[in-house]
Amino acid sequence: MCPSDRGKSTVRGGSGRISKRVAQGLRSRDRLLRSATRQFAERGFSATSIEDVCRDAGVVKSAVYWHFDSKEGLLTAVLEETATAWIDGILASVQQTGDPRERLTRAIAGMRELVETRPALLRLLQSMLLERTGENAETRAVLLRVFDRARAALTDGIAEVIGVRPPGLETVAALVLASLDGIFLQHQLRRDRAELDRLFGELERAIVHLVSSLFDEAQRGPADGAPGADRTPPEIGETEK
Repeated sequence: MCPSDRGKSTVRGGSGRISKRVAQGLRSRDRLLRSATRQFAERGFSATSIEDVCRDAGVVKSAVYWHFDSKEGLLTAVLEETATAWIDGILASVQQTGDPRERLTRAIAGMRELVETRPALLRLLQSMLLERTGENAETRAVLLRVFDRARAALTDGIAEVIGVRPPGLETVAALVLASLDGIFLQHQLRRDRAELDRLFGELERAIVHLVSSLFDEAQRGPADGAPGADRTPPEIGETEK
């Protein structure tokens, strides 16, 4: 069993319930992850010791080695859980009902909520990118998986909103993620909600323009009878002035 998966085991008794010992281990693992996420985001990886994390979590130091094998293993688990929360937020923001433009507006509102109410997620990803990727190949690989998963989730979400998947949609998703990072940094510096309104409004207009451009290119590019040659843009751009 991988050390980082030990706390996930679900050994059960004859009644089908998780044993008290396993339940206690799961709680300890969760407290360690919550504490490490907060402290890595606020203080950085190098400035945070295992002792700091365990003291804050209220668990013994050996629990880190049992659940995660090492401090680096703890960081990997933190990044994976952060990625899941981040991507779940992206998917929740685009998996809505209604016409394409309404769904896009709600998706933008969901991204804004992520920036305003869950800054620790983005702060952790950015701080680990700056601090660890130059010296630790494992952290770099984890972050690459995180951003690849986020881009794929956003691509799928946009495709679901507009009903088709034109060529180049992954590039649009990558640009949206880059914009989200930049907006987050601006908000951390300015703390100006009016500016946040303006930036997310511009992001929504940019997405409409980029997606409409992809449809135009797809209509011009494919040969007669090729997939996408006779597709027309969805209503996502029709309300734009």
